Amino acid sequence: MQIETRHPILFLSDASPNVTVPEVTGESFVVASEDCLCFCVLSFVDGASLVTVTDREDDLGGTKMFSGSLYASTGILAVSDSEAFEYIRIPVPVGQVSVDVWADDHGNTERVWIKLGAIRNH
Repeated sequence: MQIETRHPILFLSDASPNVTVPEVTGESFVVASEDCLCFCVLSFVDGASLVTVTDREDDLGGTKMFSGSLYASTGILAVSDSEAFEYIRIPVPVGQVSVDVWADDHGNTERVWIKLGAIRNH
């Protein structure tokens, strides 16, 4: 998925409307709560960012920026922006889902690779 976003922060979160967005982003590239992860991309004025969501390891030499898990109470994780626009919904098993995030550059991110521990086929 290659996208131009209005805002330079995207979210990977449970599809429930009641997720807990991390309160402080600070200088970290990725911050997370129990059911929501936020990460940096280019804003539309700087160009498009390539965001890959898969169940495979990054094979393009990015730097691992996060390793942890998210709780998916609905069995769906969504990539969205701060205006709640959903770019994609990914079916996952209900419960804890492991998440690893790689990026090409912490300050000027053109490529983000997100590996989910499991993706359902239907």
